[in-house]
Amino acid sequence: LFLLKVAEMNKIWHSGTTLTVSGYTVGQLMTLGGQTKDGKDATNPVTYLMLQSANRLVLHDPPMSLRVHQGTPADLWEAAIETTKRCGGVPTFENDDVIIPALMGRGMSLESARNYCLIGCVEPGGTGNEWPACGGSGGEAYWNMPMAILHAINDGHNPMPDRYGNKSEERTGAHTGYLYEMETFDDVLKAVKIQYKFFLNWQMSMVNMFELVAREHMAQPLVSAMMDGCMESGKDVMEGGAEYNSCGVPGVGIGNAVDSLAVIKYMCYDKKLCTTREFYDAMMSNWTGEHEQLRQYILNEVPRYGNDEAYSDEWASWLLNLFADIVVSFENIRGCKFAPGLYPVATNVLWGLLSPATPDGRHTHDPLSDGISAVQQLDKNGPTAVFKSVCTIPQERFSNGTLLNMKFHPTALNNEKGQAKLKDLLQTYFKMGGMEVQLNIVSGDTLRAAQENPDEYRDLVVRVAGFSAYFVELFKNCQDDLIRRTELEL
Repeated sequence: LFLLKVAEMNKIWHSGTTLTVSGYTVGQLMTLGGQTKDGKDATNPVTYLMLQSANRLVLHDPPMSLRVHQGTPADLWEAAIETTKRCGGVPTFENDDVIIPALMGRGMSLESARNYCLIGCVEPGGTGNEWPACGGSGGEAYWNMPMAILHAINDGHNPMPDRYGNKSEERTGAHTGYLYEMETFDDVLKAVKIQYKFFLNWQMSMVNMFELVAREHMAQPLVSAMMDGCMESGKDVMEGGAEYNSCGVPGVGIGNAVDSLAVIKYMCYDKKLCTTREFYDAMMSNWTGEHEQLRQYILNEVPRYGNDEAYSDEWASWLLNLFADIVVSFENIRGCKFAPGLYPVATNVLWGLLSPATPDGRHTHDPLSDGISAVQQLDKNGPTAVFKSVCTIPQERFSNGTLLNMKFHPTALNNEKGQAKLKDLLQTYFKMGGMEVQLNIVSGDTLRAAQENPDEYRDLVVRVAGFSAYFVELFKNCQDDLIRRTELEL
């Protein structure tokens, strides 16, 4: 009854917001499991009741996250996997062994970090003592990583035409030159650094300006009255009165950005399979027509992120360390460092609609990659290779949260042996430094059938990003993106 009451509440989205948060969710995430402030396992009967209720009702709201650690009971692992099999992506799995040190890294005490909860999607925050502004101001939250790389090799210009097909001559980024003027790959990396610093400076500046205005017009007296630190400091949460403060900057399109660097290096500088001018012209032509053969080579022959390929994976470490270094170098007006994150909600679909072709062979308007996952269908070496690739990202640096979506075919979990394998796989990933993972146990055939006959699949719950939803209530572009995700086996 409690879950049904929470699920009754609904937030009416603006049409634009619907493109980033498809489906219906009130966002009141419930955190289960984890540890007490003194480090003991916090599992209790309510932990199981929540999972069992979601399982029986096939209910995606309220969203749930399960904190796991070395002392998590085997029965709880079993209950969580059983629930996510039936109720797609409920719960997410969050790794205490990475998240607690990450929160301490942004200033929390050990006791407060052990008592963290997940907020909204996958964002760790203090419980009752932190104002984390996980998504920044909301308007300037999600940061398009491959778009900054495009600016780096296009002299700071956005090549995306307007609705009438016209391209702007106005430079929107920093002056870095064009790809065909860059003699070495180091020149490319230098241009990427300049654009990342340029646009992230804008990002943090806009968030701070919003907060400066919002603190005068959007005070939060009810929250402040219940937040540790505000009564003591005499300040509203919007003025930094909470005991702890942070402000999130989530990056989007990680797979496309990493692959873009690997592809440019491989094609133009290492193998010299085309000139930088030929590559640039093909990308600006949306990889169509005579350039399709080049695109197919890029898609099928260049080592790609998500396959345990050192050639591409090293750029995940390089690029995301760069992103984290820049983000934490800025201070929020509430007196805290900005916190980097890697999750999209569903902005990877919307940002894809608004993004031109990218160096990794992606066409204009196609969705960007999801979370820290590889580009859709280009992770071809199985789940262990995916884990090894994403663990080249220093996830402990991303205290605003990371998000890894994985889709397994149902036959992978049709017996106890399959479920044991999945548990072992997740526990190994967490020992390797993974922060979070969330699962869909569903086949592409089932999702395509649900598109064709929605009335027959009204209770099909799927994990979209930091939230789950009924598949038939998603807009079609989001449905198609779920279908395109790689089906994994155990």
